[in-house]
Amino acid sequence: MLKIRGAYSRHVSWLYLFLGGFLIGTFAVNIWGDFFLEGSDLLSAASLSRLRYLDIDGNAFLLFVLKERLGMVLMLCLLATTYAGILAVSGYALCMGTMAGIFLSAASIRYGLKGILLVLAGILPQYLLLAPAFLMLMNWCWRVCTALHYPHRSGEMVYGGGKQYLLRKLPQLVVIIGIIFIGSVLESYVNPVLLSNFLKIF
Repeated sequence: MLKIRGAYSRHVSWLYLFLGGFLIGTFAVNIWGDFFLEGSDLLSAASLSRLRYLDIDGNAFLLFVLKERLGMVLMLCLLATTYAGILAVSGYALCMGTMAGIFLSAASIRYGLKGILLVLAGILPQYLLLAPAFLMLMNWCWRVCTALHYPHRSGEMVYGGGKQYLLRKLPQLVVIIGIIFIGSVLESYVNPVLLSNFLKIF
């Protein structure tokens, strides 16, 4: 029961950070609209026109996506083994919320309700897997960091030293990476087709 309540509390805290970042992104677009909407190509009609008929090399795109995703996984996992792990996870939730706020606000200002549909078309179906996978990763990082450096906040005992503990946690990380890989495949091969078809009727 304590573990369930602890996980629930963590997830609620991360949700608050995400929503806080979302508000920051929304305010940023509304306050500095000239920079985000006029001074950049973010979701502009020209950029969407290029995407509409863009022929994407799925293999090359997959390599790019995996490099970005796995780079983030590696960074969070490495930070999780340090005292800064909890801060890194919290910062990640805040940054993701800020980016979501910027994109959704820019899309809404430019295109109204169609802009929200555009954002949905850009994140589906891959984020049905990526969102829970990164939430699992954040939880993994938090548990590793607390077990290694803040044992009074952890519900786990570290037996045999830090290396043995990390080896026991490795299968969980492999599963998370596997889900991220499948999500990246969907992002590289399925989403471009869906997004292109959506843009043709946008």
